[in-house]
Amino acid sequence: MSDHKSKLNCTVGDLAITVRCANPKNLGNIVRVISAVGFEEWDSHNEPIYTWNVEIATEHGFLYYQYAGEEEYKPFKSGPAPDAYLRRLTPPQGYLLDEFADSEQMQLNFHEVD
Repeated sequence: MSDHKSKLNCTVGDLAITVRCANPKNLGNIVRVISAVGFEEWDSHNEPIYTWNVEIATEHGFLYYQYAGEEEYKPFKSGPAPDAYLRRLTPPQGYLLDEFADSEQMQLNFHEVD
C-alpha cells in the first residue's frame, strides 16, 4: 500500500459523512465511496488533494456542484469528494473508536415529561 493511502480517511465501499464543503448544502451528507479518482486540483487548495468518486446513500439527498463558468450549484446523486472532506462512519475492523482523534461519542439528554 502506498504511503498516501495509508493515511486516508476512507476507502472504497465505506459509508462516510461530509464534514467540509464550499456549499453548506453538502455538509452532513451520507455518501458511499465508489472509486478512487486520485490527486486532483480542488478549489481553495494550493496543491492537488486525494479525491474519491462518491454517491449519495440517502434516498432524497443530493450533492451540489458548481462547474467552471457556471454561477449556480446543480444537484447530483454522485460526484467527486476530497478525502479530507469525508469521515468514515464505521471504523475499520480492529480499530477502537478512541483511536480516532476526531471521533466523539454523541451525548443525548433525555428529559422526563410529567
